Amino acid sequence: MREEIKKADIIVIKVGTSLLVSPESGVLESAIEKLADVLSELMASGKRLLLVSSGAVGAGIIQLGEVSKFTAAAVGQGLLTSLYESAFKKQNQRIGQLLLSRNNLTVSEDRQVFIQTIHELLDNRILPIINENDAVTVDDGAHRTKFEDNDELSLLIAEAVEADLLIMLTDVNGLYSENPLVNEEAKMIRHLSEIDQRLLEESDPHLGELSRGGIRSKLKTATGALTANISMVLANGRNPHVLFDILAGREIGTLFKK
Repeated sequence: MREEIKKADIIVIKVGTSLLVSPESGVLESAIEKLADVLSELMASGKRLLLVSSGAVGAGIIQLGEVSKFTAAAVGQGLLTSLYESAFKKQNQRIGQLLLSRNNLTVSEDRQVFIQTIHELLDNRILPIINENDAVTVDDGAHRTKFEDNDELSLLIAEAVEADLLIMLTDVNGLYSENPLVNEEAKMIRHLSEIDQRLLEESDPHLGELSRGGIRSKLKTATGALTANISMVLANGRNPHVLFDILAGREIGTLFKK
C-alpha cells in the first residue's frame, strides 16, 4: 500500500502552527531550520514540493500581544518569511512566497494563474511557500474570501496542482481509535480507505492556543483527499526527518488512501 508513495512526484506538505510557534518560546527558529534542511534535500533528490506553512498569526500574536488577527498576520508573515529565507539560503535552496485568498483557487482565471505560477516555480526548482493572506481575507457570508483553515487550503492546492501526495505534519502521531490523551489504550489507525460520518462526529475538535485546525479538520481534509483520489498521510512533524521515512514507504502516521 505504501510502496506507491515512493513514486510521488508533486507533494504538498502542510506544517501546522504548533510545530513552528510556541506560546512559551515564540517562533521556533530551530524547527524552521531543520525543516529547511529536510525539504532542501528532498528538492535536491528531484521531488517537487509545495510547502503550506501556518504560523503567521501565531507569530504575530507572540510578537505584539493583544492585536487583531489581521495585524498579527501582517507582522507574523514577514517574520516567518524572513526566517524561511535565511534557513533555505544556507541550503542554497531558492523559495517563492504566495499568499492566497479563496478566489485564487475557486475563480477559474485566478486558479489558472496560480497553477501556471506553481509549475513555473517547480520547473525552476524553486520551493513555493504558501499561506492564506490572513491580513486581508474575511468571511462575512456575503463576501467570502477566507479558507476554513490551512488544512482546507492545502487540500485545494493539492487538487489544483494534481499532487500525488498530501502530507499533513502536526503534533500528533496520527489518527487514533479514541483520544489518546483520555484513553492510554487507544490504538493508532495505520490506514483508512474511507471516513464515515460517525468518525467525523466523534473526533476531538481540540485546538492549540494558536491554532485554527484540529483532528476534525484533518478528517475533513482526508475526506476531500479520498474523493479526489489523492493519497494523504497524517503524521507527527516534531522531527521533520519523518518526511524521509514517509517518502521511503515506511508505516509512519495514518495513510488515507482508497
